[in-house]
Amino acid sequence: MKPTRVLLPINSQGTTSACADVAFSLARRFEAELEVLHPCPPPAQRLPYATELSPIYFEAYLDVSRKQVDYEEKQAVAWFEKATAKWDEVESQLLTVEGLVGPAIAQRAKTADFSVLPTVSAADDEMFDEARDAALFSSGRPALFVPDEASAHIGETVVIAWKDAVEAARAVAAAGPFLEEAKRVRLISLVPDGDPEDETALAMANYLKAACLPVELSSVQLGGREVGDAILEEAGSGVLLVMGGYGRWRWHEWIFGGATDHVLHATDIAVLMSH
Repeated sequence: MKPTRVLLPINSQGTTSACADVAFSLARRFEAELEVLHPCPPPAQRLPYATELSPIYFEAYLDVSRKQVDYEEKQAVAWFEKATAKWDEVESQLLTVEGLVGPAIAQRAKTADFSVLPTVSAADDEMFDEARDAALFSSGRPALFVPDEASAHIGETVVIAWKDAVEAARAVAAAGPFLEEAKRVRLISLVPDGDPEDETALAMANYLKAACLPVELSSVQLGGREVGDAILEEAGSGVLLVMGGYGRWRWHEWIFGGATDHVLHATDIAVLMSH
């Protein structure tokens, strides 16, 4: 089934150029609605924690915060208008939500086919850190992470980093629209040195071939490499990488697993992840 809605979270300055171009391009390609989401913490949530303020200073701080919220919302509108002028044929809307970044994005991502966000190296700040966590780990939906090097048109070649895990199976399912249009599909199974080949990789390759997809299966020895490094080395350049997003729970925050974290920091190709 073709995507019907793509979610593009932004801050008051928007998002990266590559991320915006990919989001608008995919919305046009799949004839989907693009929802540009600007989560904006309201004035009351901007007060300094563990600080006692007199009523006079409290009201003064709130007034300053209200002006800051208005300014950020106007900046977001200006960015959106500039972006839509470039992509005027795409059905898009800007939604500003006053609330905490994580919950706001997680809620809207639940009703989108996928969210489009910059990689860590492309936008390493608190807002996008929270956005990545929320979209990938708290929405139940996939997220597409875009580095600055990515082109607007992605997916001619799709590389699946396969692992016998629920997350990888969900990522393959989420990649369905891209797989259907891909000219080449490579399924890579990374095997620790000395271990037998993963039988589930062959089963998945046969499953995709039964859907008439041009799948090539490769079983690759890790050879002492870290998993994240091996995934990116074997994927190559100019492709869409599909993989599971692995993490663990600690102190009520999702922390990226080792390979997931490495890929999101080091990748120069777009990555579709599902948790």
